[in-house]
Amino acid sequence: MSLHTAPDCCDAPVLHLYRRSESGDDDDRRLKRREKNRVAAQRSRKRQTQRADELHEAYECLEQQNSLLKREVQLLLEEQRSLAEALKLHEPLCPVLNSNILSTPRPTDGIPP
Repeated sequence: MSLHTAPDCCDAPVLHLYRRSESGDDDDRRLKRREKNRVAAQRSRKRQTQRADELHEAYECLEQQNSLLKREVQLLLEEQRSLAEALKLHEPLCPVLNSNILSTPRPTDGIPP
């Protein structure tokens, strides 16, 4: 029996050392993977921040354009009202609208009136 137990005792530390080496390799791989993941996460966060900054700049630019376009619409509406008012004041005085020229047929000789 003592012969049987002796090899077991000798084998146990060898297995234990092998397991330590395996565990050390696993730890190294795990640490490398975690470092790689950390770097990838930093890059991802940096890209997200850059994208957010770009979107914010685009937003500000579009807001400015929108304000300018709204102002242009207001100016055009004011001009339209002014022209409509001028036309309304002109209609009673307009010799073309008040004459019989519009009621007579136009010649079709190709010459514009």
